[in-house]
Amino acid sequence: MALAGAIPWTIKREVDWRSVVWFGIPGMAGTWLGAAVSPWIPGPVQLFLFALVMLMAAWMMFRPAKVRPEGYVHVPRSRTLIILDGLGVGVLTGLVGVGGGFLILPALVLLGGLAMHRAIGTSLWIIALKSFSGFAKYVSVLGAAGMVLDWRLIGIFTAVGAGGSLVGQQLAGRLPQQKLRKMFSVFLVLMGLFIIARTAPGLFGA
Repeated sequence: MALAGAIPWTIKREVDWRSVVWFGIPGMAGTWLGAAVSPWIPGPVQLFLFALVMLMAAWMMFRPAKVRPEGYVHVPRSRTLIILDGLGVGVLTGLVGVGGGFLILPALVLLGGLAMHRAIGTSLWIIALKSFSGFAKYVSVLGAAGMVLDWRLIGIFTAVGAGGSLVGQQLAGRLPQQKLRKMFSVFLVLMGLFIIARTAPGLFGA
């Protein structure tokens, strides 16, 4: 899905390949590590922590963008910090078994200083890389637990999601970047609260 969505942004040259390499490759390693650790951490704890991080990212994204003085020149984030960002986000997303767009996009905007449209295209490539790494590890994790994947459901979900990504790309290209930031923040809040509501009973034994 992410790969299908990344292609149109690539054609429009809205991808920061420096971030794809230095954020995405460490992110793959982090995702693999998070997936390896996941069997020892209860599911409700994983999701609750993820929801809290989503709410924090939403708050940071919703804040007005800083007004840059005239003549301001953006200094790219150092390679070491980009690698650490990618590794940290990778571990968290691998732990809960998600692609991580909820965290990658805010990280690229808030930490990497990318414009919203460019961050979207970049994040889709990073999500594709990390998802492949996490999926490969979870296949072995599930196999060790005696479980199998529903390939039919995976195929249907992937096809529908890929179509939705292409539609979303068309809509995103027509919206102002600040409005996209606020819409994404609201979505993060709703998803974070939903996950907390679903996991809190199991987490606190209610």
